[in-house]
Amino acid sequence: MGFVLLEKENWPGMVQLTFIEREEVKTPPSEAAKIYLEDTLEERDVPFPREAVRTENRADAGVAVIDYTDTISKDPAHWRIWFLVDKTRAIMAAYICDPAYDGQQIDEASRIIADLEFIPSTND
Repeated sequence: MGFVLLEKENWPGMVQLTFIEREEVKTPPSEAAKIYLEDTLEERDVPFPREAVRTENRADAGVAVIDYTDTISKDPAHWRIWFLVDKTRAIMAAYICDPAYDGQQIDEASRIIADLEFIPSTND
């Protein structure tokens, strides 16, 4: 597992991509994406309404996404978190910024994530 940070000039935040090899591969990708997302939030004690998790099926992958805004702490933050999952791999993507600067940047980050796709494994 590793990660990459994407920063862009004039963005008030950054995108983090974390790469995961799935240990359990029997669960369908869209269901696995939702499970990864919910488990990640629960492990970090982030309260979230389960109905806020949105899922999407792609050709050979599933996507789960949620928006979470923390306005209580002294450093407020808006997180948009995605899990993209195929048969054997997963990518966690997170855009983090000050909620006062939400706008075109989070839309652009969302377009970047929407363009991510898995290259088919040659081992299948």
